[in-house]
Amino acid sequence: MKVRVEGVSDIRRKLRAMGGALPREKLLPVMHEHLQPMADDMKARARRKTGRMADSVTVSEQLSPAQAATHEPIAEVETFVGPGPVPEAIQEEFGNFRQAPHPFIRPAFDGAADTAIRRIGEDGIAIILDAARKG
Repeated sequence: MKVRVEGVSDIRRKLRAMGGALPREKLLPVMHEHLQPMADDMKARARRKTGRMADSVTVSEQLSPAQAATHEPIAEVETFVGPGPVPEAIQEEFGNFRQAPHPFIRPAFDGAADTAIRRIGEDGIAIILDAARKG
């Protein structure tokens, strides 16, 4: 059985045109705005001994060299939320043979991800519609 889909080239052309309506410089501030509450929650949940771990939590497009070495990009525009390259973050989140885990990353993610994704999508659509109105 063969299925023929007509209009694929037209759809592809329209999708490419829409991509220009949501450039990186417009999308990044939207992503930062809606991911910041997740970062704030991580900071609030992190236990403090020196404050270094909590202070390392950021919203950024950049990864540390060690993080970047193992990262496989999944999108043209990516933003990351979490602690910087401090070893105590992994120990705190998952524990080890000397200490029990004290998760602060996953609970913040679970509590904020759906809202952040929805709001980024809504604002992204608004930017595209605004660009379409302007021509």
